[in-house]
Amino acid sequence: MQVTDVSKSRTPRGAGATRVGVFACWFIGALLFAAFPAGSGGRYLVSIVLYLGAAVFASFSLGRAISGAGGRQRLLWGLLGAGVAANFLGDLGWSGLQGTPLGAQGASYHHAAYLVSYLFFAAAMLLLVGLTTRKITLVTGLDALCIMLSTGVLTWYFFLGSAVSATGAAGWGEVLSVLSWLLFDAALLFLCLVVLSSAGKPPFTGSLTLSFVAFAVADGLYLASRASGTYEGAGWPDMIWVLGLACLGLAALGAAPVAFVERARIEPWRVFAFWFGPLSPAVHLAAVLLWGATHPPLPSYAAVGAAAVFLYLALRVALVSFASRRLTEEQEDLARRLEGGRVLSEMHDTVKQGVHGVSLTLREALDAARRGEHDEVAHMVSNALRASRETEFQVSRPYEELQTSIHGEGAMRPREYLRHRLVKFEEYFGIKTHEDLQAPLDGLSAMEIAAVYRFLVEAFWNVAKHSGAGSLRLESRRVGDLLIVRVRDDGRGFDPTNPPPGLGLGYMRQRAREVGAEFDAISAPGRGTTVQLRFRTR
Repeated sequence: MQVTDVSKSRTPRGAGATRVGVFACWFIGALLFAAFPAGSGGRYLVSIVLYLGAAVFASFSLGRAISGAGGRQRLLWGLLGAGVAANFLGDLGWSGLQGTPLGAQGASYHHAAYLVSYLFFAAAMLLLVGLTTRKITLVTGLDALCIMLSTGVLTWYFFLGSAVSATGAAGWGEVLSVLSWLLFDAALLFLCLVVLSSAGKPPFTGSLTLSFVAFAVADGLYLASRASGTYEGAGWPDMIWVLGLACLGLAALGAAPVAFVERARIEPWRVFAFWFGPLSPAVHLAAVLLWGATHPPLPSYAAVGAAAVFLYLALRVALVSFASRRLTEEQEDLARRLEGGRVLSEMHDTVKQGVHGVSLTLREALDAARRGEHDEVAHMVSNALRASRETEFQVSRPYEELQTSIHGEGAMRPREYLRHRLVKFEEYFGIKTHEDLQAPLDGLSAMEIAAVYRFLVEAFWNVAKHSGAGSLRLESRRVGDLLIVRVRDDGRGFDPTNPPPGLGLGYMRQRAREVGAEFDAISAPGRGTTVQLRFRTR
C-alpha cells in the first residue's frame, strides 16, 4: 500500500543534553522518593516538586512546538497540549479524592477532565497515523476501539470485577471512568505501534511512545492499588505519571521542523503485533474464554464482548482480503503501464534505426546501379533485405509485447505468446526452434512475466546475431521451489570468463535482479550457450 511518512528533522541543538538532564532529574527524584517512608510528607513534597517541574517543561515544549509548526502538524501538537491542559484541570483538588476506596464515590469533574484529556490524546494520535500512513486511518481507529473493548473485558474479568462487585450504584461512574484510562492507554500504545512501524517514523515517535507507556504503567498501578485499597496519597503511580509527562515534553522538544513526504512501505511486524502481541484482541478474548472454560460460569459480559470482537475480526479479515486484492491489481496495472511505456520507447528507437539503415543501403545500391556495378547492387540489396527482415522482427516483438502488457488477461497466455515468438523467430532467421515448457509460467506476477519476456528477447537476439547456431531450445522446469526458464543453443559458444561484447549479459542480469530472480550464463567455446532465469516461488 502507499503510505505518507514523516521525514526526520534536525534535532534542536542541545536536545540530547536536555534529554539526559530530564531523565537524570527524574531518577534523582525517584531515589529521594524511595528514601522516604510510605505516606510521609517527604514523599508528597518530592512528588509535587517533580510534577510541577515536568508540567512546566511539558508546557514550554508543547508551546514551542505549536508556535513552530504549521498546518496539521500544529493541530497535532495543539491536541496534545489540550490533553495536557485538561489533565492539569483534573489534578486540581484531586488529592482529596484519592484516599477513598475505588467505587466509594460517584464520578466527579476530575474524572471527566481526565477522560477529556485522553480523548485529546487519542485524536492527536489518530491525526499522526493519518500523517504517517495512507488510507488506513479508519481501520486503525476501529482496531483501537476493538483493543479497548477486549482490554476492558480482560481487565474486568481477571483484575477488577471481584474487587468492585460489592460497589453500590453510586460508585460505578468512578469505576468505569478510572477503567477507561487504562483502555485509552492500550489504544494509544497501539496507535504508537502503527506510527513506529511506518517506513520513516517521525523523530519524536520514540519519546511519545515512552510517554504513553509510562501513562499506561501509572494507570495500571493506580487502578490495582485503588481496587485493593492500598493506594497512598503520593505513590509510585504518580512518579511514573510524571515521567510520562516529561517524555511528552521531550517529544515536543524534538518536533520542529518536520516535513511530510511520500513513502510506500509499512513494516510487516505491525501486522504480527496486532494479531499475536500483548495488545491483540484475539489473544485477550482467548485468555478469557480458556479460563472461563475451566472456571465456570462465564459472565455474560465476557461472552458478549467476545462475540463483538470476533465479529469485528471477521469483518477485518474480509476488508484486508479485499484491500490486498485491490493492491495486487493496482500493482499489476502499474507494471503493465511501465512495461508498455518502455516498449513504446524501444519501438520508436528500433524503427528509426532500422529504417535509416535500410534507406542508406538502398541509396548506395542506387548509386552503384548508376555506375553499372551490378554485382555490388545485388550485394547491397541483399543486405537491405536482411536488414529489413531484422527490423521487422525487432518491430513485431515490442508491438506484441505491448499488446500483452496493455490487455493483460485478455491477451495471449505466457505459454501461447512464447510459442508464437518461437514460430516468428524461425520464420525470420531460419533457425530451428524447439519448445519444451514443462512448468507453467502463469503463476508468475506481471512484473516477473515482463522480465521473462525481456530476457527471452535478448537471448533470442543473441542466438540470431552472435551464436551461429542451427537450433534453439526454450525450456521451463520446476525443481522444488525453483521455477527455471532457460534458452539453449548449439552455436559456437564463448568463454564465460571473457564474454564478447554485445551479448547483453549485464542487461539480462539486471532484469533478473529487478524481480528478485537469479540469472545464469553457461557456455564454452564450440559447445553452445545456455542462459536461464531462476525464480523462487512458494
